[in-house]
Amino acid sequence: MKKLKGQLLRWILIVRKLQNQPYISFRELQRELERELAFRGYDPVCSDATLKRDLNELKEEFGLDITYSRTHKGYSLPAVRKGWLDMDCIIEPIEVMTALGNHSLPEYILPEQYQTRGTQHLSYLLHAIRQRQKVHFLYRKYADNTRSERTLSPYALKEWRGRWYVLGAEESGKIKTFGLDRIEQLTLLPETFSKNEAFDPVQKFKDSFGIYSSEEYPIEEVIFDCDMEDGNYLKSRPLHPSQQLLKEENGRMVFSLRVRITPDFLMEIMSRSWSLHIVQPASLRQRLCDIYREALQRNESSSTETT
Repeated sequence: MKKLKGQLLRWILIVRKLQNQPYISFRELQRELERELAFRGYDPVCSDATLKRDLNELKEEFGLDITYSRTHKGYSLPAVRKGWLDMDCIIEPIEVMTALGNHSLPEYILPEQYQTRGTQHLSYLLHAIRQRQKVHFLYRKYADNTRSERTLSPYALKEWRGRWYVLGAEESGKIKTFGLDRIEQLTLLPETFSKNEAFDPVQKFKDSFGIYSSEEYPIEEVIFDCDMEDGNYLKSRPLHPSQQLLKEENGRMVFSLRVRITPDFLMEIMSRSWSLHIVQPASLRQRLCDIYREALQRNESSSTETT
């Protein structure tokens, strides 16, 4: 297991080093890898053959063609970000795993107390996507806990806040999204499918905050302001790739973004209620006021009933 972690760690270290220091020489990259490996308690020996094999495997496994520039006398990442570089959600857990080592967690390490469900389906769904093979499963609705049979032509997988989802076309041709934590009895069918090449999963979620992407939610420009403390959190971790800081004045920060105003976006906005003020659109501001008003009435009535 430690050998596998060491290989994964080397891959991560190579990418991170080239991100921070383009055109690094082979020897310098080799020395940096050995230094970092030793610091983390792994075998510090990184031979020429090992490093060359790692560079080749990064290309074969992730499409990451790390090239040598004779002009700059060093290695660099490809100009087009693809594969590994767009997989921070996968890189980060591996970095954590390799950093913590091979032993049980000490008392000073306090991980999030939640259990991700449905990940046992990932390998089968990845296989089905690559082979364009249909899948069949039972799907449980959270609303009423009922189960229904589904047949899906899977197109893509998406992760959102610790949960995984599969996107695909149902028999009707309609594109739908299913949470892996609600999938039961997943089976691969012998029947294959022809993918709708017009479907682009990246574009589908380009204007979405979370997992909702239906066109029933129009794309709108949202402008809001918040206090400096909350604003600095949003600067360090934007709500959406389109987020822009418009100005800072009078102890407030003003942001804009273009998103579909979906249920998950509403929940995120509401979680910042202590600070956030919606400038536009007015319809979003009114909708939040209605939700707050109903919540206040609901909780005030509950308080009266219990006293």
